[in-house]
Amino acid sequence: MPERKAVKLASPPRRTVPVKQVRTPVSRPKTRGMRSPLRKRGNTTKDEEKEGAQRDIRQYFPVRGKRKTASELKKIQLASIENAVLTQRESGMEVFHCEEKGRGVKASQSFKRGDFICEYSGDLLSHKEGKVRERMYNEHPEQYGSYMYFFQFQDISYCLDGTIDNGRLGRLLNHSKKNPNVHTCAIGVMGRPCLIFKALRDVEPGEELCYDYGDRSQRNIDIFPWLAR
Repeated sequence: MPERKAVKLASPPRRTVPVKQVRTPVSRPKTRGMRSPLRKRGNTTKDEEKEGAQRDIRQYFPVRGKRKTASELKKIQLASIENAVLTQRESGMEVFHCEEKGRGVKASQSFKRGDFICEYSGDLLSHKEGKVRERMYNEHPEQYGSYMYFFQFQDISYCLDGTIDNGRLGRLLNHSKKNPNVHTCAIGVMGRPCLIFKALRDVEPGEELCYDYGDRSQRNIDIFPWLAR
């Protein structure tokens, strides 16, 4: 009887079934209306990147400041004029001899329209006191020139008498009816009414500084014919 041999049977091949990986959803807290947590150093948001870019641009281009309002500009201008009056600023002018009128003042620098020129300095009087002095001066017109200036400030009438030569240039500005280049303006400085000159138009160096005296009396015109011009 033939001998039996042990036969090793081959095991059937194993089938590998791929396992489908399922990710477990992670619940994230809602951040709407809440402060974002602190970020690690090195992480930047879009707003931070934009701000950094703007900062870099400002290194190369000047940034305009906030524009001042009309009222702010007016305050700055008034403060500058008050300082000029208090310091008796009279720069950009020189005295010269003018035929027929005597001394006069001309510009030694250019002035823009609206620029401060100088102050009309003199004795500040009430309207009544000014009229008394005016009558006294009119009795001797050949001795006293026309240096009385009547004006109003805050509905009150005043008079500035610049007859006495105090060395200031405002009293030396001559008259021009047809071609004035400065005009007077009443302002308050430290609670005191003052009379200043401002450029009526652009003034070039060498031009005589003149304003309209407003004197139309025939008697004074006969004495000073240049009042009509």
